[in-house]
Amino acid sequence: MTTSETSARRRTGWLSAARGAAGTACALLALAAALTGCGSDSGGDAGAPAPAAPSRSAEPSTASPTPTKPSSSPSPTAVKPMKPSTPAELRACADGSCTVVVTKGTEIPRAAGLRAGPFTVSAVGAEGVDLTSVDASGFTSNLLGQRPDQGGPSTVNELSIAVLAIVEDTAKLRLFPAEH
Repeated sequence: MTTSETSARRRTGWLSAARGAAGTACALLALAAALTGCGSDSGGDAGAPAPAAPSRSAEPSTASPTPTKPSSSPSPTAVKPMKPSTPAELRACADGSCTVVVTKGTEIPRAAGLRAGPFTVSAVGAEGVDLTSVDASGFTSNLLGQRPDQGGPSTVNELSIAVLAIVEDTAKLRLFPAEH
């Protein structure tokens, strides 16, 4: 028998074996193993593992699923609701230095010495705190989406406003003179 006849018979035998359910599973696993190392070489994914190819078993599993255990990670710390500041506490902001808790509609008085305000809180929520100010000349300033994690306070003229916390529909703000 010639070498080519031997190779042809081997291929025929291999194809016959691959036709069964076990052969299909083996072929899929071989394909998955061959594709596992494939990917783009863009340079940005150096060292990143290749995504795993899905696999199928030849026969359905009769094993029962493993029961899920409750997560051992700590539950989120409950955040206490904040009580909005009283009108007297808000009036203390007139000197440009205060810490207050506000809700939508709260008015923060003008800090005349810092040429800023008065401010009206137009929204408080997960997206942040929105503040609007219209001065005596009619000029409008809007501070939109102010958040504790924004990288620092916002400044209007000589007044800085920092959002310290947002809890549901309340926000804790700190007003202070801007650094020059």
